[in-house]
Amino acid sequence: MAIPNTRRRESIFDNPIGSFRGVNSLTRFADSYSRSVNFHGNKIFESKLAGDRAYFDEDGEELVDPETFVPSRLGSKISTIFKPNLTSFGEFETGAGAGNGNGTGAGRTGSMYSFGSRLNPITSRTSLLSTGIKPPNDSTFLKTIEDSNGKNITVIAGESTLPQTVFNSVNIMIGIGLLALPLGLRHAGWMFGLPFLSLCAFSTFQTAELLSKCMDTDATLMTYADIGYAAFGVNARILISFLFSIDLLACGVSLIILFADSLNALFPSISVLRFKFVAFLILTPFTFMPLRVLSMFSLLGVMSTISVIITVISLGLTKSHAPGSLLEIMPTNIYPESFSGILISIGIILSPFGGHSIFPNLRVDMRHPQRFATNLKVTYAITFLADSTMAIIGFLMFGATVKDEVTKSILTTAGYPPFVYILISCFISLVPLSKTPLNALPIVSMLDLICDVNYNNFDLAKKSKFKVKFLRLFNRVLVNLAFVSISIVFPEFDRIIGVMGSSICFTVCLILPCLFYMKLCNTTIRERIICWIVITTSAILAVFGTYAAVAL
Repeated sequence: MAIPNTRRRESIFDNPIGSFRGVNSLTRFADSYSRSVNFHGNKIFESKLAGDRAYFDEDGEELVDPETFVPSRLGSKISTIFKPNLTSFGEFETGAGAGNGNGTGAGRTGSMYSFGSRLNPITSRTSLLSTGIKPPNDSTFLKTIEDSNGKNITVIAGESTLPQTVFNSVNIMIGIGLLALPLGLRHAGWMFGLPFLSLCAFSTFQTAELLSKCMDTDATLMTYADIGYAAFGVNARILISFLFSIDLLACGVSLIILFADSLNALFPSISVLRFKFVAFLILTPFTFMPLRVLSMFSLLGVMSTISVIITVISLGLTKSHAPGSLLEIMPTNIYPESFSGILISIGIILSPFGGHSIFPNLRVDMRHPQRFATNLKVTYAITFLADSTMAIIGFLMFGATVKDEVTKSILTTAGYPPFVYILISCFISLVPLSKTPLNALPIVSMLDLICDVNYNNFDLAKKSKFKVKFLRLFNRVLVNLAFVSISIVFPEFDRIIGVMGSSICFTVCLILPCLFYMKLCNTTIRERIICWIVITTSAILAVFGTYAAVAL
């Protein structure tokens, strides 16, 4: 006679708050977010600018960066990162969409492995734990994929679910660029500004899908630089590395300007220049922190940005008189202020939609990459709602008086409760403090590589300890000093955002994805015509927009 199972079914209430199980538990969300921040903070992970996308030593063993697991010519052997007791537990097929890069669609198969034990103790300092990757049961899942040269390369299997990827994508795209959108709308007017904002969202959404289709042609494509290399070789990789470097530099400068302008608006007796030096003194020590700490600290920046949006809307609904009120709006312009105003607005309006450099990494990190199209739809819906809301509300609240940062307009407008000014300043100050070190990290890593003092260098122990420490200290101080120096020479927030939007976003988010798609995929005549229209139009707007942001 069978004895009935009287054991009570386990409930979520049996676990502490915040430790709910399942693929979308809070812990998994934190791990997924940490990985996405690492992707964002390592745009220039390519220590290689030439050669294959995978590297092997003389024994045929793969070399990878221990922190990001990206193939690296100066990386570590997989056997020194993991104990060599991996066990195959299944086969997978990359699908009919995977091909040889020429659109032939030849499927590929590989093996899936699980490392039951963690890392080799001798490399614990640079272990994969520092990247936030902590799969269930303390196991790390890897998969082998055959590249175009017939070699098997090992990559980390994707772990993020669709909700986690949406969360990460939205966090990447909703940044400080939206603070300048009310000014962009003022320059462009209602008639041009709102349609162009919608067009930017739609066109960048389409090109993000093109990148995803490019990745379907070759299962070994992991990063934006990989796609460029597969399409146009080493020259594309050099161009992409240069563009990402400029993007990170401009982003770091804009964060310094935002920090100084916001505090100067609250304490006008202290000059903006002095606050920029304060930012230098505060931010420099953060560049010495581990990547794992910076990743989690950057969550404060995300929360601060969202809090700013909510606060601006709340202030507009509670203030009864203009300026700065949604109950009594300021006069606005339907038509553009001038032709130069239209050109300046181009880069400002496009800048919030620049997440393409990270999208390939987020797709690779997905548990089900075929659902990436759904991720893009949800991400762009949320992002467009947030950006258009900030643009419209900020323009209605301040009209022609809106400043380059809508938060500066609030800080310089009387009539709000006294605590609001301190609250807004705290939110804005946290954004640079949490994001600038991550933006500096790839540039610092590149300088360490040039100076031959990066941690992946096998001969580092043979070098003078004083020289190594001095050069690493010098590189970190130099990068932060560059941020501050450029922010002093170019102190206008809207112009920096305009340059980023016009020069970087048009190239990375519109022009290059179209070129990659035509090169790697089997395109129809209609698709090629549309791509060339987008490329030509984007190139013209990029040139005029950049000129306007710099010279007008």
